[in-house]
Amino acid sequence: MTEEDRKVLFADEWLIVRNSGEIPEIAFHSSLYYLTEDNDGPGVVLRDEELARLKDAVVQRYQEIILRDISLENFHKTIYRGVRRSLYNWHRCQAFMERQFIKNDDFHKTAALALLLFLEQGVAAAGKDLPENFINCSMLELTELAKEFGMTADQLPSNVAQFCLQ
Repeated sequence: MTEEDRKVLFADEWLIVRNSGEIPEIAFHSSLYYLTEDNDGPGVVLRDEELARLKDAVVQRYQEIILRDISLENFHKTIYRGVRRSLYNWHRCQAFMERQFIKNDDFHKTAALALLLFLEQGVAAAGKDLPENFINCSMLELTELAKEFGMTADQLPSNVAQFCLQ
């Protein structure tokens, strides 16, 4: 296999992982299997930087879907899964990063700002453009997510509990 062939092959696999569905870690492991072990695959030994880029694609995808589900512009779209799914995906991403020895980055700050914007805009639109209970999780789960993002309960809108599931 030429170096150019390898680059094309790896780029294709990176793209598959980066644009994967709801659980990018599955696409990651599928790509690893295909690239290294599958009888129909190329049987390559991944270089450290190639493996690191595939892992980074998983993290990028998790981060993308976490933000997707705390964005009001997606609320009425079929891709939207809600705050509860952001919490689940946050936990999945953190577990993946721990298993793969990936250092935490500053994404929690970006996510905290996105969550705060979602809540502030949502509270203003609740009962109008959004259902009254536009937050598809309990107040306890919302507080957990906020804490995971480095926020305190005091940073959440004071009346946010009324918009959560009971």
